[in-house]
Amino acid sequence: ADPSDYDALDDDNNQYKLPENPTITDYVLHPYRGLKSFKDTLLHNFGWKFTTQIGVMYLFVKGLLNSIMGLIKLSYCKKSLQIDGNQCQTMMSIAMTPWAIKGAMGVVSDAYPLLGYHKKSYIIASAFLGTFAFFMLASTPIHVAWLAAIFLFLANFQIATCDLLCEGKYAERMQAKPKTGSTMVSFVWGCFQLGSFIASVFVGPIADNYDPQIIFWVCIPLAASILIPTVMDYLGDEKVEEEKRGIDWSLLKEHTYMILFCLIMAAVAMGNAIIDLLLFQYHQVQALYAVVCSVILCILAFRWLPPQLARCNLYMFISCVLYINISGAQDFWFTADDKCVPGGPAFDYTYYNTYASLVGSVTGWIGIVLFQATMSDWNFRTLFWVTTLIQIVAASFDMLIIARVNIAWGISDKAFYMFGDAVIGNVVGMFGLMPMLVLTSKLVPKGLEATTYALLAGFQNFGGVVSSQIGVYATQAAGIKTKDPCDFENLNMLVLVCHCLLPLIAIPLTFLLIPNKRMTDKLIDDEGREIEDDQEDSLLQNPARS
Repeated sequence: ADPSDYDALDDDNNQYKLPENPTITDYVLHPYRGLKSFKDTLLHNFGWKFTTQIGVMYLFVKGLLNSIMGLIKLSYCKKSLQIDGNQCQTMMSIAMTPWAIKGAMGVVSDAYPLLGYHKKSYIIASAFLGTFAFFMLASTPIHVAWLAAIFLFLANFQIATCDLLCEGKYAERMQAKPKTGSTMVSFVWGCFQLGSFIASVFVGPIADNYDPQIIFWVCIPLAASILIPTVMDYLGDEKVEEEKRGIDWSLLKEHTYMILFCLIMAAVAMGNAIIDLLLFQYHQVQALYAVVCSVILCILAFRWLPPQLARCNLYMFISCVLYINISGAQDFWFTADDKCVPGGPAFDYTYYNTYASLVGSVTGWIGIVLFQATMSDWNFRTLFWVTTLIQIVAASFDMLIIARVNIAWGISDKAFYMFGDAVIGNVVGMFGLMPMLVLTSKLVPKGLEATTYALLAGFQNFGGVVSSQIGVYATQAAGIKTKDPCDFENLNMLVLVCHCLLPLIAIPLTFLLIPNKRMTDKLIDDEGREIEDDQEDSLLQNPARS
């Protein structure tokens, strides 16, 4: 079969394994053979054109472009905008809002084929919008956080929209070939880690020696890169016949509550961004709004969504919220000068954004390889609670550095940070993220891929926004000040509560909300109904094991 002809291919996941009695040559050639087997499996099941589309999306757009935005955040806040940690974190909460309104984007793309396409035209339109936003960030003198937040919002809108629609497409193909397991997800995050690695190389040194704003010039061609494979139809998005165009009212009627939930969640997220813009310094109001809306959305989820979808949705949301985002305080502490934090690490951006991130990218790759090699057939529950525990261990390294314990042990800050949280945190991040993506892809009912994927991913991302809002208020309540006169006296207690104690709550919830299934099992049938263990036996001859 032509490898670009997706529909003609059989479901296949023949991963290379060492022979029963391996020789030294087998061990030496194992990485090459494993990589070749992975590549052959990927192309055989998904085709080279679709693989290219996904590669461009996750290497250049979500890998390089999105990583640059994450890496530039701290130096852009401190050097270009000259704002404190809480203002920086509030600005980024506004900027990240598009990731929380993915549900509404999915509804629109599923229900209305723009210029005859459910995905292609939306990707092209958002790419032009994102390219414009990066041009404005690069060329316009910006001195206030709220204006930067608006352009960053538009930039994230492009990345989130393209990510959503590509996710919906590969989720559709993964469901058609459930035995491929996490092959596509591993490829996606392998591309992401490579892009993140490349971004790490140059962002730190430029931020140390120049105005970080010039980095946005690099973002312009990256934002436009997704246009090439999309225009060439590598996504495989079929054009809707002329007589079938217009709003798909039958889809809206059939999934009324799910679609209504997506729209309400988007309205809540946009409301959150507007409150942040209008009440930029009122962090208590921002946190209260976020918490109240979260409770309402969780209640609506159980009333309107299929039971299994609602349970998994709630778990992924709560797990995001419980790991409270206090990056505004932590980032500023690690990079503060000796006047602000006497005897502190005083990391420069070359170390903090480049060296540490390069190590993080490498360990992220290691995490992907370990996941694919040893965990790709694990039980979902086991994966989630184990990664939560390792995440807490990773957070403890921050506490030791803040308490200066590493100095008492004779270990420098740079060595301890590099071989502590910078390593463990990224590996654990991959261990937690990849099963979440696989689980999400397996809960997407046929015919509503983009909307359901967006609902789940959007609710998780809204959890991140809520976590950030609570974190800003918690930082303020702890009396932490990130600009002169600085005060980080309660930072260690804040890390203990937000990154060690609260995440423990997620462990018992794993057994209540996550299905007792393996990652290679099918969770729903073609009609969107939950598959029980005995039904899995009869359909796939592959019983779920605990």
